[in-house]
Amino acid sequence: MTGSRRRSRLRVAVASDQSLVSDAVRTALAERGFEPVVLRWPGEVLPRPRQPVRRGPVDVGLLVSELDRRARIRAAGLVMRRGSAPWAVLTGAPRGPLWGAALEGGAGVVLSSETSLEDVIATLQRLARGQTTMPEADQRVLRAAWDEQRHRDQVLRERAGSLTPREREVLLLLYSGEPVGRIAALFDVSPATVRSQVKSVLRKLEVNSQLAAVAAVRALLDDAADEVRS
Repeated sequence: MTGSRRRSRLRVAVASDQSLVSDAVRTALAERGFEPVVLRWPGEVLPRPRQPVRRGPVDVGLLVSELDRRARIRAAGLVMRRGSAPWAVLTGAPRGPLWGAALEGGAGVVLSSETSLEDVIATLQRLARGQTTMPEADQRVLRAAWDEQRHRDQVLRERAGSLTPREREVLLLLYSGEPVGRIAALFDVSPATVRSQVKSVLRKLEVNSQLAAVAAVRALLDDAADEVRS
């Protein structure tokens, strides 16, 4: 038997893009008899260790994230691929493509953030025993939803590449909640000019409404953030 199997307490890796969340989870698990170890989130700079970290394998992992940006999805995948332990992901994201992203990144099961602590603990115990806790059919549906979302995002980014610098500025201002009149004042142009630019944005993005165009800004913001990090 390995040392991991001889231990009476499960050793749980804990990771979150919010340090306060990971500390709270660590405390809750420790109070329930687990041996939690907080892992550093990719890119996170810690002034000092949150806890003495003992080296060695873990039995199971728990990752907590909203997964609301591509950067967080990639970081979650990096965390879960660090070792061979199975992972559970706890997220506030609605069931759908982002759950598929977590599964694609290495999660064995995805749970809603509304899941009770008792159910989270039961899931971790089952995962540590090598038991499947999420039906394969559900996983296939969620992975397919994520594949479709990635395809739509890629098409959108290609269309967004045809926007002029001014059209991109107008779109980002609309996303920020600025009305047409305010945008016109900022650029010292007439509202009619801004409306014409908005129509051009809708045509290039191949969407039918200003609301749909604003919803598409996420891909542009993600790309801009990637450029800053690279």
